[in-house]
Amino acid sequence: MGSDSRSCYGIPMFSLAWKSLFPDRCLICAGSDIVRDGVCSLCRSSVQPLPDPVCDTCGTPVGTPGTCIGCTVRPPAYDRCLSACRFEGTVREVIHRFKYRHATVYKRFLAGLLFSVISEKGIRADILTPVPLHWSRLVLRGYNQSSLIARELSRYMKTDVRYGILRKTRKTPRQAGLSKKDRGRNLRRAFSAGRVEGKSVMVVDDVITTGSTAQEVSRALKDAGAAQVIFVSVGRAVT
Repeated sequence: MGSDSRSCYGIPMFSLAWKSLFPDRCLICAGSDIVRDGVCSLCRSSVQPLPDPVCDTCGTPVGTPGTCIGCTVRPPAYDRCLSACRFEGTVREVIHRFKYRHATVYKRFLAGLLFSVISEKGIRADILTPVPLHWSRLVLRGYNQSSLIARELSRYMKTDVRYGILRKTRKTPRQAGLSKKDRGRNLRRAFSAGRVEGKSVMVVDDVITTGSTAQEVSRALKDAGAAQVIFVSVGRAVT
């Protein structure tokens, strides 16, 4: 046909790949005002930070700096839990598209938000791992959204991702719509872990709502011998 096999309809394949990774228009609003990681500065400015101060342990917004009363009276299984921003507005819409509508193109943007707060706090870990899905949910969805975020985050942090150290051992009903108490019961002993003895593990999730997943995943890792568990998420529901 006389056309270069390295091009598509006259556009070099390298250029097409570059545009898919680094689009020159915002993936959210289609604007072109200083686009970084696929999102423009205007949409970034709509991301709502968590109100300060937050608890040094659970990351929940509290009235005074330090560790909240809840974590003091009943320490959680994790050593630290933190989130990048509020699960509202732009971030809520992006995560819903990312999680339920196969809009995996947002993974770099979401990981970048998370890396900003992790680097600001100076937090490091020996290994990263995503919150796992049960195999049946993974087959249905086709991907684990937390795995995609963890993979991008590992590039920012230059820390390895381990995918097999956490497993969801039983299928559970969806957490959405359940009360905090029922969420905890739903996930109780639903995870197992291995090959983490003496390691500092950072667990990556998309959203923290009640903290039930963070608690159960961290318990499994501690039972398996993890020296430290840091649970991180992009969004956090704030009441």
